Amino acid sequence: MLEFNAPTLKYLPHRHGHIAYRDTGVGPTLFLLHGMNGNSKSWTNLFHSLNSSYRLIAWDAPSFGKSDVFGDSIEEYKNAAKALIRTLKLENIILIGHSMGGLIATQLANDHDVSISGLILSSTHLGFGRPKGDVLMARYANRIETFNSKQSNIDYSIERAQRNTPEGTPRTVIEFLANVALGIRLESIRDGGRMSQETDNTTICNNLKVPVLILSGAKDTVISTEMHASLIAALPGATEVVFPKAGHASYAEYPDQFIFEVTEFAKKVWNLNGAVLTKTKIN
Repeated sequence: MLEFNAPTLKYLPHRHGHIAYRDTGVGPTLFLLHGMNGNSKSWTNLFHSLNSSYRLIAWDAPSFGKSDVFGDSIEEYKNAAKALIRTLKLENIILIGHSMGGLIATQLANDHDVSISGLILSSTHLGFGRPKGDVLMARYANRIETFNSKQSNIDYSIERAQRNTPEGTPRTVIEFLANVALGIRLESIRDGGRMSQETDNTTICNNLKVPVLILSGAKDTVISTEMHASLIAALPGATEVVFPKAGHASYAEYPDQFIFEVTEFAKKVWNLNGAVLTKTKIN
């Protein structure tokens, strides 16, 4: 059963505005980075299922949810995430990045200023590596056109939820994803699209020193076969799990299986079998 009630938002002052985030649970930290149709509410099921074993931090990325706009480059997004990590004094984090969030999570996993123990990439890609300042590619420009043409955010959020899931997806899943996507703003698509368009994580994947788990849906139409293949090729040492009936949002379509894979990965990374977690910074 999908949960709809997320923990209360908190706010971190950052530069000229603030970053919104949710913080719940006790134990080793999972840092959750949502995709372009999401915000911190995307992870509501993980909040409810894992908060007795882990501390879960989920942000509204810059330009998303209740967070302010801080720019549209991967550096701006990464620096905002680092500000939250530093302020909350988080160490030995496992990052979970979905779709757009996977681009940021990969950058964080390669940053020696933060203490990262593992990386989970959910239905994501390497970025498109387009030159800075290029016209926004159709993938994102069309979303802006669709967003502007809809009568309300409800129409847009339902349209995106249906696009992200295979035919026959239960209505409760569509309603959950649409409810989350109600928080989408024009600047979310504009800035998140620009960041995704100009990022290229191919090279930094060669430098990652942490365990990586790649989760994907066999029926995902948002991440193309070519995009997924490029990610797998860039991370040959990663473990891959494919949910055979899932589309782009396996965390909502098959939450129990998604949570199981997250938990099994966390146990391996942190050796959580009743032992006390030993804190060692990844260098």
